[in-house]
This record gives sequence, structure tokens and C-alpha cells, in this order.
Amino acid sequence: MEMSQFDHSTSYDEIPYESRPYPQSHPDRLATLGYLFGMEPTPITKCRVLELGCASGGNLIPMAYHLPNSEFVGIDLSSRQVEIGQEMIEALGLKNIQIKQGNLMDIDSSWGGFDYIICHGVYSWVSDETQEKILSIVSKNLAPQGIAYISYNTYPGWHIREMIRHIMLYHANQFKETRERIEQARAFMDFLVRSIPSGNTAYHLLLQNELSLIQQSQDWYLFHDHLEEVNVPIYFYQFVERIGRHGLQYLAEAEFPTMLTCHFPQEVSETLERISPDIIHAEQYMDFLRNRLFRQTLLCHREIPLKRDLTAEKVKRLFIASDTSSERGSLDFIPEGKEIFRTSAGSTVETDFPLTKSALRVLKGYWPRAIRFDHLFREANRFLGHHHPYEEDQEKQQALAEDILHCYVANIVELHTWQAEFVIQVPKRPKVSPLVMYQANHHLPITNQRHELVHLDAIGKQLILLLNGMKERKEILQKLIEQVQQGALIVHQNGHPLSDDEQIRNILVGAMEQTLAHLCLSAMLIA
Repeated sequence: MEMSQFDHSTSYDEIPYESRPYPQSHPDRLATLGYLFGMEPTPITKCRVLELGCASGGNLIPMAYHLPNSEFVGIDLSSRQVEIGQEMIEALGLKNIQIKQGNLMDIDSSWGGFDYIICHGVYSWVSDETQEKILSIVSKNLAPQGIAYISYNTYPGWHIREMIRHIMLYHANQFKETRERIEQARAFMDFLVRSIPSGNTAYHLLLQNELSLIQQSQDWYLFHDHLEEVNVPIYFYQFVERIGRHGLQYLAEAEFPTMLTCHFPQEVSETLERISPDIIHAEQYMDFLRNRLFRQTLLCHREIPLKRDLTAEKVKRLFIASDTSSERGSLDFIPEGKEIFRTSAGSTVETDFPLTKSALRVLKGYWPRAIRFDHLFREANRFLGHHHPYEEDQEKQQALAEDILHCYVANIVELHTWQAEFVIQVPKRPKVSPLVMYQANHHLPITNQRHELVHLDAIGKQLILLLNGMKERKEILQKLIEQVQQGALIVHQNGHPLSDDEQIRNILVGAMEQTLAHLCLSAMLIA
């Protein structure tokens, strides 16, 4: 939950919720899905964006940084978090963003229209009145072709988690101090798991699973997501009924693959198709099957005629990215026969079309950058060389576009309306953006050029502070060695700290190269 709950700001002043990027809420994701379903969304390079419950700007500020010709407005009730965000905005010299301390109940027509409205981790944690206000803001302040993103807890999944929440609250509410309430909630869950006879009963297994999640959670997450006074999940179909009363309609899910029945076994998929008279029923039935806990729903105005049939023509106007690799593990091109490609996340696709196989290899070479379809078509042809040198004719373009669309449905490729500027090879003098440098210096979550959270080890955190574009590898290495000598960085081998200078140097050389390669593949380095 990103938001400082508007009904109770003090808890967020006391324990701020970690403010971080949410790539699924980025205007590019919203614009891409809107475009695929027949809308004409405003280009994100020149748009207005509003975030309700922006906390300290961990999601909104990176957007503003990378889209300097667009305008961004955020509102949050927590004065402490707003001050943190405003300090960051001032330090980075951003002129296209405002983060305001205030109550969303005060938002009216004077705020103007917005092409994209984001409301992450707010809706389920506020009163009914505030929930209605959120939908009213979307209805009244969203541009005619605008798209809104709202996340919320859903049933049936939250029926189970709600029981755990009630158990923790019953025990924790005996205590006044916030930290003690958090500690007691953890301790009581541990007590339950140890005390209830196991026997592999459903209840014991359920508690074990929830305790595992709680043990991995940070205090700020446990407190705000489980121990806050208000946490009201809702069925998807009920949410759709509510937005309908505000003149809004369901557009899509920010996580597109969750919308597809084809990811279920064939018999299940066919049954879902048969019993679902419309997309709302299909989505609700899939929630029942998945025991879904959380949704990230995109909305638009009801009068927009949406086109649910995706077409290959749409692909030709978009950027495409993929980290897929051939399961054969060889880059030698064999045009004949079927070949299986797999992403790092495990999604697979099988194809025997040489141009598609060539295109997927091209995309892997550009990863994590996205390239336009016409660029991909030319590069894929060039890669084929003498095997199948296709002319740039409409038939082959159409065939490739249809396969790319199939790959998108299979979660093999990404589609984008925009591409940020970053390099895919480590420069002679590596450099990260001033945004990343600020985040690293202030121990904030690190955001890459793809609006993703990047996790770094101790060496990585020290290394990026040296990547100002002025130093070559030799100087960077020397600075790391000095940090070890000063005690600011400790080098380990087999779990033990090293003191031998030569060993330290050798390990740092390898670690530096490995980390630079990781930063490059993580879209962290700029020209």
C-alpha cells in the first residue's frame, strides 16, 4: 500500500510506508493497454498525471524525471512523507511535478483534467465516503480519452487473509505503542502455528503459509496492510458496479496476462468461455478459480467504445522488448523445425517460423531496451542472411506482427508506447542518472529507467555512488579499494571477511565487472 491513509495520517507519519516505483502503474503501461483495446490515449511524453496517495513520491518522481515534458501532481495527507518528496524534487531541480500535502476530499474541478490518474494501495484502506470520492475524482477529472489505475484487495482471496488479520488485530489491539503492536502480532501468529496440532490440517497449513509471509514482511508493510483500522476488500463484480454508477467502465488489468482464459487448462478455458456472457463474468470466475487477493484495474469513461479483439496492426505502432532465449542455448540459426523460446520468468513459446525465431533473437540482443516493430523487422531479416532473405513486403510484416501479438498474449514479449534512454553496453566511463545517485545517497529504493525497483548488494550500493560518468574502471576499482581500507566496505569470501590486499583486489575486480554488467542489464546506465 503506497498511500498515507487519508482518514488517519498520524500512523503514516509515525511509520512511513516505503515509497517505491510500481511499473504496472506507469502511464506507458496504461497507454499501451488503452491503445490495444481501441482507445486513443494521450502520448505519455506530453500528458498530465495525478497520483492519489503519492506518499513521498517514490512512484511519481521517477516518472516526472524521465518524462520532462509531462506534468505530474501528487497528493498525500502525511506531512512527513510529502516533505521528503518535496526535498527530492528540489534537489533534482524538477519543474514538472508538484507533491501537495492535503486531503483528496478537497480535489475539485479547479485541479483540471488529467490524462492518467493513479491510485495505488489506497482504495481498500479508506472509508466508504473516501472510496466514493476517489471514483468521483476519476469520473470528473479524467480526460475524455484518459485512463485511471486503481488497486484494491479482492475476495475471495481476502476472506482467508481477513481471518488472519482479525486474529492479529484482536491480540495487538491490547497494546498502545505501534512497535509493540507489530511485535505482538508477529509473536501471536508464531504462537498459533506452534500450538495448533498439525496433522497437515487445512487450518494449520493455512497458518503456516500466512506466518511465512508475515515473517518476510517489513514492519511498515505488516502494520499498514494488516493492522490498520480500515481494510475493506471487495469482489471484482461489486467494484465494476460501483464504477458504473460514476459513468466509468472496466478497461483492463494492469497485469495483462491475468485477463486471459487461455492460460488455464483447455477444459477449464472452454468452460469459462461458455459460461461467461461478458468480460466481467469471465474476470470474476477467474478470481474464484485463482482465489485472487489483489487487483490492479484500469478504468476509462463509459462512452468510449472499446474493441476487445486484439489485432496485429496495433503491434506495428509499438515498441517491443523481450529477454527470451532459445532452449537449445545456441545462437546458431537453424531455420527448419520448431524451436522453443523461454523468458527468464519461465514463460515459453514454440515457433517454426524463421522470421519469428530471428526476431526473438534480435530482441534478446537489445534487452532490456524496446525497439519499434519496423526496426525489429529489418533486423530480423538481416539476421536471417542467406537462409530466408525476406523482402520488406506486407505479407511477411503481417505474419511477424501476428506472431509478436501471440508472444505478447503468451507473456513472452512486452509492448510499449515509449522507450527511456539508457545504454545496453557498459560505457568506458559508466554513469547512472542523478535520480539514481540521489536515491542511493539517501538510502531510498533504487528505480531504473524501466520504472522498476532494483535490488543491489553491498558492493553494488557503493559502486553506483562512483558512477558519475567521470571515472574509468581503474579509478572506480581504486575507490572501492579505498572504501575497504576505510572500513566502509567489507569484502567476504566463503562467508568470512578478507584482510589480504591482493585477495581483496582480485575479488573486487570480478565483483565490479559483474555488477556493472548487472546494472547494464537492469537498465541503470545512461550515456
